Amino acid sequence: MQKKLLVPLALLSLLAIPAQAIAHSVETNYLKINEMLELETVFSSGEPLKSANVKVYAPGKPDQPWLEGTTDENGKFAFEPDKSIPGKWEVFIKERGHADILTVPVTKQGVDVDQISEAQAVHMHYVAGPLALFGVVIGGGIWAGWQRRGLSHKRG
Repeated sequence: MQKKLLVPLALLSLLAIPAQAIAHSVETNYLKINEMLELETVFSSGEPLKSANVKVYAPGKPDQPWLEGTTDENGKFAFEPDKSIPGKWEVFIKERGHADILTVPVTKQGVDVDQISEAQAVHMHYVAGPLALFGVVIGGGIWAGWQRRGLSHKRG
């Protein structure tokens, strides 16, 4: 009986392997054109992050987007921050479990491109590992219960 239980559980445990091996990161390149800041967000493969949601937050207003939009088919999005609101602006770019966050310093002279910083890119695929493990434990328990029930019916 133990060998019958080990094989399915071993196969189910493969689902618990984190998706990190198949995940890919995103990165955002930027270019200042006059007063506009053009962003281009792509996967590590070079494929553009199409139709990603973009939210731009002015300094001191982390709960209210100053501007919202989406990237185009090339993963591009452009905006011109308001120079009358100097400070660190935050740009969030998110699409299907991938996200990138930029901090964009704006002075009275405009965007300080040399000081733009990129937070660690966020990958939401990694939640699959713990969720799959939970499923394996629950599914294995149900399967083991059915096996025991079947054995007790055969004996009795």
